[in-house]
Amino acid sequence: MINADLKNVKSVEEFHTEIRRQQEEAHGDDYCQIHDAIEKYMKECDSYMELGTHQGGTASAALLCNPKKMRCIDIDLSRYNKFLKPLAEKYAKENDIDFEAKQLDSRSPFAMETVDMLVIDSYHHPKHMDEELKIHGLSTKKYIIAHDTSIINGKPSSALYNSLVKYGEKYGWKVIERGTTNVGYTVLKKNG
Repeated sequence: MINADLKNVKSVEEFHTEIRRQQEEAHGDDYCQIHDAIEKYMKECDSYMELGTHQGGTASAALLCNPKKMRCIDIDLSRYNKFLKPLAEKYAKENDIDFEAKQLDSRSPFAMETVDMLVIDSYHHPKHMDEELKIHGLSTKKYIIAHDTSIINGKPSSALYNSLVKYGEKYGWKVIERGTTNVGYTVLKKNG
């Protein structure tokens, strides 16, 4: 993924528009379809957690949905801190959002929160995702959305998708949406 040039953005709205434009220009149409899925399902959610925030592209999509609570987790928040952090903190304060970005491993017990929606876009390896699902899945109440479920590191792969399906079958989640163009994304919904 490219590191977008975001030094001239002045709001979360501008950030989101510009990062999406730059990412799709660099990586192709539909690279940011996950943003649309987040916006669609956040209508039913009050809380959000993201594993793998990096620059904050998907985080900005979620933030603009005005959840009551939002957590962003990444092992390295330097790109997030450079551009989105001041805009996100200001937006969260103005919109009464309990917002926090934490720099730590997504598998850390200190990352755990009960949320309606969990977005996974961290280290793209099935074993890593399995560990994240084991730690965070039981405290997620409505949706799990993952990026890069059709292509990993430039090569077609269903490995992450298969991890999600396996987890869902074991713990009562079902795939309700799967985008397979570009790098792809997958949405799971909790049964019941």
